[in-house]
Amino acid sequence: MFSNKSSTGTVKFKFISLALLVLFYLGIAMVDGPEWCVDTYSYVTMDFSREPVYPLFLLGLRCLFEILHITAKPYGLPAYLTAAVIIQSLLWSFAAYYLGAFILDATRSLGNKKSLCLSAMAMLFQIGVAGINRFVAKRGSMYSESLMTEALAMPLYVIFTIVLIKSIDNYAGRSICKLFALGVIICSIRKQMLIVLITWGFVSFVYHLFVKKSRNLKKFILTCILLILAYASIIFVDEVYENLDRGVFTTHIGNSKGGLDTMMYTASLEDADVFADIDSEKYPEIEDLYIKIYDACREQELMIDFAPGYELKENSNVFNSDWPAMVDHYAECYDVIGFDIVGPILQTYVLCYYPELDDVHSMMMQDEVEGLLFKKLLKNKIGKVLNGTDKGAVYVFTANVLKAFVISNANMLPKVLIKISAVLYAVFLIVFIAVLLKKNTPIRSFTLRLMFIVMAGIAINCFITGALIFPQPRYMCYGMGLFYLALLLGIVVLIPDKRTDCK
Repeated sequence: MFSNKSSTGTVKFKFISLALLVLFYLGIAMVDGPEWCVDTYSYVTMDFSREPVYPLFLLGLRCLFEILHITAKPYGLPAYLTAAVIIQSLLWSFAAYYLGAFILDATRSLGNKKSLCLSAMAMLFQIGVAGINRFVAKRGSMYSESLMTEALAMPLYVIFTIVLIKSIDNYAGRSICKLFALGVIICSIRKQMLIVLITWGFVSFVYHLFVKKSRNLKKFILTCILLILAYASIIFVDEVYENLDRGVFTTHIGNSKGGLDTMMYTASLEDADVFADIDSEKYPEIEDLYIKIYDACREQELMIDFAPGYELKENSNVFNSDWPAMVDHYAECYDVIGFDIVGPILQTYVLCYYPELDDVHSMMMQDEVEGLLFKKLLKNKIGKVLNGTDKGAVYVFTANVLKAFVISNANMLPKVLIKISAVLYAVFLIVFIAVLLKKNTPIRSFTLRLMFIVMAGIAINCFITGALIFPQPRYMCYGMGLFYLALLLGIVVLIPDKRTDCK
């Protein structure tokens, strides 16, 4: 047990930690002001392609400031945007503090000094990632001060991960309600965050079916039911939001955009044949539409055939080619394909064949056609990959996943960081196995759970993002601080501890 003196020191430590976190996040935010990003306009204007939570968050603040007749423009932007950044900064401060307090409580058996040190490191890793983005990375700002969905999604991801780790010991009532609520909220901020539901399901699958101490079939079945309800709730929230905003009970558009962009990067002219069985009355000239998109992509050299690192064509892979150069080319092509080619061509197609539609339903039809193109091409792509006739798609997928893993704990440049990243993952795996084999060690079970869940979240994000989007730092750094924390904790557990009493 901790002495009264230690307990008093712990309270002071928590208070000082929270104060310093608020000073860091809020202080830098006040110095820099709100960071207006490329996507910010679409959130402020509640664009049809955006998930509901962040636009509603900004709308709520805007309405409040209008009611209060606050018209000031600090940093050259409406004052409510500064309020948004203040709230975001406080949320990031709380997430880091919550993580630190969680580690402090979970590692008490290691002794007061060691648990305080680990708690401080947990918070410092979160600050470190934010600081790198602000002072080292090209973006030059922290996500907490940016007017984008990551400002809410990233700290909530950290909180969700903590709640998930905690829930293994007490998988009932309050803990699963927290997981459910957080899951719905995070996924309603940005659709990429469906990874939290997948992670939740995977963790439950492993712990409730295979780990002896927590094995419980009923809990796994409960998880499956909750995940179905969570997904249904996400759809319902989206539909209600769109109904209130646009008068149409539907989800936001653009869910197939990233997938179609990826399909087009490795597409071929022969793929037009997959649309031969489409109802020509419902979707006129759909084959010609695909060919028009394909020709435009090829004309602007937005396909893998024009990529550096693809000199060996179908024989190219991550072992014999410059895959970092290829994924850079893919990343440069991704948004150009979606916004400059597919979007305008689909708009023209719908205006031509469905002139009776109003603006909202016209966008819905564009989204429907985009979804049709993606689903047909994806089905065809999977078939070609399985029979070995589309090695280019395999190359793009494996290279994107590799890049996703690299920028989840390091960066692509300088290139030496790629090797360092691989070494770090190898060390992480070795430490995990060593902890698994080391019996009768304090916090062994907790450390294994932390390392497993953190890595599961990172891996799932890498595979999903690598398959359907192009990996970039703001998509991948959700678990970066947690990765280094889990690795540190694993190493600490392996270090012999001669202490016999906690004073």
